[in-house]
Amino acid sequence: MAGRYWLNGFLRRKPIIRQRKAQGMNPARAQQLNRLELVNDHFTKLKEILLEMDFIDCPERIFNVDEKGCKLRLHHQQSVLAKKGAKRVHLVAPEHGEDVIVVCCGNASGIFIPPAILFKGKRLKPEWKDTLPPGSLVLMTPKGSMNITTFCSWIEHLAKYEPAGKCLLIFDGAKCHLDHTIIDVAERHDIVLYCLPCNTTHELQPMDKSVFRSFEYHWDDQVLQYWSRHKDRNITKMRFGEIFSVVWDKSVPPANIKAGFAAT
Repeated sequence: MAGRYWLNGFLRRKPIIRQRKAQGMNPARAQQLNRLELVNDHFTKLKEILLEMDFIDCPERIFNVDEKGCKLRLHHQQSVLAKKGAKRVHLVAPEHGEDVIVVCCGNASGIFIPPAILFKGKRLKPEWKDTLPPGSLVLMTPKGSMNITTFCSWIEHLAKYEPAGKCLLIFDGAKCHLDHTIIDVAERHDIVLYCLPCNTTHELQPMDKSVFRSFEYHWDDQVLQYWSRHKDRNITKMRFGEIFSVVWDKSVPPANIKAGFAAT
């Protein structure tokens, strides 16, 4: 068996090779991406649509939408300074908390429309909107997740900000996105719908590729600052906008979404 010294020598002889941390990927996603004909078919169809609609040079008319589950706590483990040899290092923080769904949408020219926030519950309190970014849409859902009715409401929200004329909306194949009522609402506003192949969105969807990772980083940073000001460390729907508005401004610069479209 090759030993540690062999590995060190091998890495010295092969400077183009570096040790990297591998990201986990479930078998279904790996299988779909290994099928080159599926991915190639996606790009062929997308190109045909862009040519047919004459959108090759109209990035402001090509939109991508996706939902992000935002935990009302930290997303990642934090690095701290501790005594050398300490076996247990703790950060006092809530382990469980409600998730809020954030609906992000932007176009290939780098412009984001105001976000939509999905809270779990039935009754919306007006004060929950006070500290959210201007123009934000707030919707209540029974389970706190997107459904067909809320997606139709969101398309109406998109229609207020899209350019006049036809637009292309790229989205994933979640069950709540696939219903005839959604098509009816989209057609009414001249929005052409394009669904990505299943289990490929982590590589083919702009929002997944460049926006959400930045969002999680800035969210954790802002939560730590929030905790320094509130001893109870409890993030409620009322306080959500106080953190989210700062994170939103940092996470959605034009360069981020343009990089996502370029990569996918």
